Amino acid sequence: MAVNIGEWLNLGTGTNVKKEIGLVPEYNTGTDGGLFVILSVVLRNIYVIAAIILFIMIFIGGLGMIINAGNAEKQKQSNKTLGSAVLGFVIMFLSYWLIKIIEIITGTTIIL
Repeated sequence: MAVNIGEWLNLGTGTNVKKEIGLVPEYNTGTDGGLFVILSVVLRNIYVIAAIILFIMIFIGGLGMIINAGNAEKQKQSNKTLGSAVLGFVIMFLSYWLIKIIEIITGTTIIL
């Protein structure tokens, strides 16, 4: 079965397209949205917020390294900011793939 990649990138239909082509199991969501749907929305929003914070930290740390080139104390602080941003990225990257591995092992869909 061929999948059109354009269907995956369409932000207007999202999960409905994935359900139509059989990639997302249908849940009995009822009126409250269901636990899996709520968890999926929360996780997606956490990743977006973490990515925005990561971008801001890298920008501020890099700008601090450039501006404070003559001041060793402030440059060390900017270096710590960049180090924290890289560590945050690694944690975010690993947590995403851990969720994907759990999805594969259990056969459930956590992030829709």
